[in-house]
Amino acid sequence: MDADERGNFTADLPQGVYDLVISARGYLSLFVRGVGVLGGYRQQMTRALIPGEGKDPEGHPATAIGGYVRDRIGRAVANVTIHATSENGQLSYTTRTDRSGAYILHGVIPEMYDIFVRSGERTLAKEHVPISHVKHFVRLDLRLVQM
Repeated sequence: MDADERGNFTADLPQGVYDLVISARGYLSLFVRGVGVLGGYRQQMTRALIPGEGKDPEGHPATAIGGYVRDRIGRAVANVTIHATSENGQLSYTTRTDRSGAYILHGVIPEMYDIFVRSGERTLAKEHVPISHVKHFVRLDLRLVQM
């Protein structure tokens, strides 16, 4: 697909995990692994290219985790932190929910993870999640019992 004069483009993709290659003549190609697409949700990503010669893509095969955070009566929970830490403590990923309660953790390497929902220093929820496949979107909707 092609970008407009400002470098913006839109892609309508089904829920899943994708590897993106972004390239332009005279710039290093950008290879982004494990970009998650949450079904029915419009998301925005910002990436920058730098001048130079292209090279082969690097990085580990990855996947993505995403879903919605809701309170006990089903309302969206905005602006809480979603943090995933691997069982061995060597891998971690962090994001925040948006105003609709949506979150996506991109580029997640397969492993066992503890997923925490936090507001400041307070843990609101915790889930233990096995991630065993690359390019398999893991949908994890979370419901908070107390706030």
